[in-house]
Amino acid sequence: KYATPKYRLVVRITNKTVICQIVSSKIVGDAVLAAAYSSELPRYGIKCGLTNWAAAYATGLLVARRTLNKLKLDTAYAGNDDVTGEYYAVEANEEGPRPFRAFLDIGLRRATTGHRVFGCLKGAVDGGLNIPYSEKRFPGWDGKELDAELPRSYIFGGHVQEYMEYLQEDDEDTFRKQFSTFIA
Repeated sequence: KYATPKYRLVVRITNKTVICQIVSSKIVGDAVLAAAYSSELPRYGIKCGLTNWAAAYATGLLVARRTLNKLKLDTAYAGNDDVTGEYYAVEANEEGPRPFRAFLDIGLRRATTGHRVFGCLKGAVDGGLNIPYSEKRFPGWDGKELDAELPRSYIFGGHVQEYMEYLQEDDEDTFRKQFSTFIA
């Protein structure tokens, strides 16, 4: 239809933050409908590790809930309540508006399996947005099927915990230097 906006889930990862935005293009420039930054996560209890997979997931979840709240769709589409790491797609309701649809935009980032941009995607989908995706790029994809425990572990920071335990046993000084904010 004429002048109907196509929305994009724009994911940008810097050295210190993860940025998720819902953007539509217009003639005068891009219009941002909603945005979330991982630097906001300390308000919700996540104090450190603001660029890892878990923070990317939480930022995607935050932008999804903000978008649906702004469009008054938050009661109609609650999202995924139990985080299992498995494939999840938002089902349209029989009555009322359809789910909010957006497309992933990762910019110049290379789409490699297990990358943090797909953590943002998983968070946004679990938050209730309708974003077409394949589970091939999530951690745990072996070429045929997805091992759902690995993405779930990434969502809850299990991979960081494993590395912390490894580093604590192997090199105590490096452990204290790298994870000083986690320990305190």
